[in-house]
Amino acid sequence: MKSKRIELLPLALFLLPLCMVLLGAGCEKEEYSELVEGYIVGSFVCYEVGTDGVATGDYTERGYCILLEGSEKTDSYWPMDFYTFDLSSELFEFPEKVIYSSVDYNGNDCGPSFFPDSLQSKFKITFEYRDVKKDEGVRFSCGICTTMGPLFNWKDYNQVLLKNVSKIVN
Repeated sequence: MKSKRIELLPLALFLLPLCMVLLGAGCEKEEYSELVEGYIVGSFVCYEVGTDGVATGDYTERGYCILLEGSEKTDSYWPMDFYTFDLSSELFEFPEKVIYSSVDYNGNDCGPSFFPDSLQSKFKITFEYRDVKKDEGVRFSCGICTTMGPLFNWKDYNQVLLKNVSKIVN
């Protein structure tokens, strides 16, 4: 009998960690960044796209473009690091000339409408963020572009979820 217990012990010691790894593999942690500072530098409302890839005819919630403090993209043609749909519209009173109630995207390049340079550093926030998971993201399309110039490449920018958002008064 002793020999059977001794043989089962190594097997149990091997299987226990294996089971722990397999059980933990399905659990994805929702890890947010540390607290960072950034600016709301633009916004957009586009058309929702269903899971079948076809436009639904409905509009998305307003999306906001965020530029991180000290970002290398500050002086780029499209000054943003990522975008989100979960920023409360009550956080700031955006001037009506830069936030519209109807569809608001740049029809020339299918990108967001960026705020004028004079407002690029006005709407400052602190927040934590994480990239959306594939099934969490808002699927959208921003219309037919009319320009022959460069088109905004949404794939270069991640959609993020925010938490612990606070307004910084300048």
